[in-house]
Amino acid sequence: MPQMGESIAEGTIVKWLKQAGEAVARDEPLFEITTDKVDTEVPAPAAGTLAEILVKAGETVDIGTAVATIAEVGESAVSTPGTPAGSSSTEPAPRSAGGPSIPSTLQEGARPAPAAAPTPETGDAPGGHFRTTQPTKTVSFKREATAGTASAASSGGRAFSPAVLATARQAGVSLDTLTGLAGSGRGGRVTKRDVERHLADRGAGAASAAPVAASGTPPPAYLYQPKPGDERVAMSTVRKRIADHMTWSTRISPHATAIAECDMSNAAALVEAAGARFEASVGAPLTYTALVAQAAVKALGEFRTLNASVVGDEVILKPAVNLGVAVALPDSGELIVPVVREADGLSLAGFAKAVKDLAVRARSRRLTPDDVQGGTFTLTNPGIFGGLTGTPILNQPEVGILGLGAVTKRPVVLDDAIAIRSIMMMSLTFDHRAADGMVAFQYLARVREQLEALPTDLDTSKI
Repeated sequence: MPQMGESIAEGTIVKWLKQAGEAVARDEPLFEITTDKVDTEVPAPAAGTLAEILVKAGETVDIGTAVATIAEVGESAVSTPGTPAGSSSTEPAPRSAGGPSIPSTLQEGARPAPAAAPTPETGDAPGGHFRTTQPTKTVSFKREATAGTASAASSGGRAFSPAVLATARQAGVSLDTLTGLAGSGRGGRVTKRDVERHLADRGAGAASAAPVAASGTPPPAYLYQPKPGDERVAMSTVRKRIADHMTWSTRISPHATAIAECDMSNAAALVEAAGARFEASVGAPLTYTALVAQAAVKALGEFRTLNASVVGDEVILKPAVNLGVAVALPDSGELIVPVVREADGLSLAGFAKAVKDLAVRARSRRLTPDDVQGGTFTLTNPGIFGGLTGTPILNQPEVGILGLGAVTKRPVVLDDAIAIRSIMMMSLTFDHRAADGMVAFQYLARVREQLEALPTDLDTSKI
C-alpha cells in the first residue's frame, strides 16, 4: 500500500484491475485505491504474472503492507510454510536502522537480502519505492523511517504499524505503554483500535488524561439518538477519513483566524481587460485564484513562520513553498488538495497553468499520490460558491491556510466619498504555536498590498 500523503497511514483498495494468474506489464494499472486525499490507480512495479492477491477489494490496510505478489515470467508463487495462501499481515515488518525494508509477507524462494546488501529496487513508484526479491516479487511500499514514525520494536521484540505509532504519538502514549497493551490483531499485534480503546479507558478514569482518538466514542450525553423519520446516510470512506483528519487537526493545533478585506477592483479590471488575451497566449485562464496564489506565495517569503511545521518545541521553516490548492470534486462535492511544487519560483503564467492542470486532473480522477503530498501552505477558495468568508481547518502538518471569499461589489469610503468597489474577504487560519496574530495580520496586509497594486492591463506578448 503506497504512502498517499504525509498525514495518511492507511488506504483502501477499491478494485483490482487484474486477477490472480493474469499477465501484467510494468507500469500497467494494477489496482485502484482511495484515501481522504486522492483516488488513484497504482501501477505494477514489474512485468510478470499476478501470482497472488493478498488484500481483497474493500479492505483497508496500513501503508507498507504487501498487497500482492508478482511472479516473473516462467516462475510461480507458492506461500511459505506457515503462511496460508491469500493471507497477509496488515502490520508491516520492522525496519532495522540502516537496513533494507523487508516485506511482511514473503513467498517461497523470496529471501530478504542481508543488512549489508540492501534489496535492489525495481524503480521509483508513487509515494515510495517498490522493494522486490527474486524470483517472486512481493510488492510493498515503504515510508522512509524517521524518528517516531517508522515501525518500531521495543522490549520483547513487538513491532507497531505506522497507524498505531501515529495514533499513540498524537495522544502522548509512550512506546513502553504500547508494548504492554494486549493486541487484538493477528498474532497478538497491537492495532489502532487497541490504542483507541486504551485512550478511552484512560480518559474515563482520569480528567487529565490525553484526549480520546478522533475515531473514539464520545460520552453518551453528546451523542444524538436517531428518531423515527430520520434518514440514515452512511459516510463514504473518503468522508470518514476527512472527518478523522479534521478532528485530529483541531486537537493537534490551537487554531486562530485573522480576517481582512481586500479591494479587488484592479484585479477585476485586469481579468476583464486581459483575460481573453492571456488565455490565448498561456493556454490557461487568468483567474482570481491564480492572482491571489502568486501574491500569497510571494508574501510567504517574508513571513516564513507561516510556511512551516511545528515539531515538539521547534518551528521547522521550509526552504520552498509547495502550495496546496483545494479543488472541489463535482461528483461528490468533496474537496481534494493537490500541490503546486516550488510555487515560489513560478510566474503568473506558471500559476495559471499549474492551477488549471491540477484542477482538471483532480476532477477527472487522474491525480497521482505525489500530487497530494508535501504541501507547506494551502489556498482554498469557497468564494466560488458565493461564500463571504470562513474559518478553514489546517491541513496538517501545515500551520497556515488562506481562505478566499467571493468578490462582490460593495459601497466603500474612499477619500471621504462613497464609491463602488469589488471587495473580497480573506481569512487566514494559523497554528497559534507557530505564529501570533500580529504576524497573521501583517501577512494579510502584504497580500492585500500586492493585489491592490496590480496593473489593470497586461502586455501578454511579454508573458
